[in-house]
Amino acid sequence: MKMSYLHPGENTYTFEHADQLVNYALSNNLSVHGHTLVWHSDYQIPEWMKNYNGDYSSMLQGHVQTIVNYYAGRVVSWDVVNEAFADDGDNDAINGYRNSLWYQKIGPAYIEQAFIAADAADPAADLYYNDYNIEGGQQKFDYVLAMVDDFKARGIPIDGVGFQMHINIEWPSETQIKNAFQQIVNRGLKVKITELDIPVNTYANPDKYLTFTNEAAERQKEKYREVVAAYVEVVPPALRGGITVWGVFDSDSWLIDLHGREDWPLLFRDQGEPKPALEGFAEGLAH
Repeated sequence: MKMSYLHPGENTYTFEHADQLVNYALSNNLSVHGHTLVWHSDYQIPEWMKNYNGDYSSMLQGHVQTIVNYYAGRVVSWDVVNEAFADDGDNDAINGYRNSLWYQKIGPAYIEQAFIAADAADPAADLYYNDYNIEGGQQKFDYVLAMVDDFKARGIPIDGVGFQMHINIEWPSETQIKNAFQQIVNRGLKVKITELDIPVNTYANPDKYLTFTNEAAERQKEKYREVVAAYVEVVPPALRGGITVWGVFDSDSWLIDLHGREDWPLLFRDQGEPKPALEGFAEGLAH
């Protein structure tokens, strides 16, 4: 449901593939979370948007409203804006914001404009701001919280914050995770874990596990249990948006291509064999 797939031409929307997923879900009594209406990533912004000569605010609002209206009543929640804030130490950041096409063309108001447009198209859908590296004590999370507080003060519709949770077996700590969730709960917003995966190797120690050892499996199991248990403990039922694991089989993980090395970040091995991580996840749910 990213921009270049659903809206490849200014007057062209292609819903066919997304419809297959949505129809499958609805026929099997499953709910659908839409990802994502607005994103910065260069390869996911269609060329016509990059070269647009008209009013960017109107164009972006039309994009959001058309998609959300099309799926109104069928998609229960959306990542409205994804990754709008810069990583700590990003020299291109502007007052904490990522210097994206949308920031350059509209300024920070593009975020609230997208939320307002989505709410107008489907008032019943839950609307999330989604980002990574906001669960471990980063300054980036402070900017997200400031935006949330501003939105709430001004009545801008927002229902929750999505934590991507691309973490690892060593980071962040349980205390950091609980604190981050608590900050959102304190604001009366829903918490959703949107893209969870837990590789066994880390940036600091990328070659610690060259094979998926029993030790690696147990450490990963414990981290999955810790994350899910923290979610169940901190987030009350009414504010739980749910947990999505970012992939099914280890061999399909985006992290393999990203890092150019083998890892085992998900709940199932390549042929669908369940891993100890699955047990850890289940234990966390029973917390």
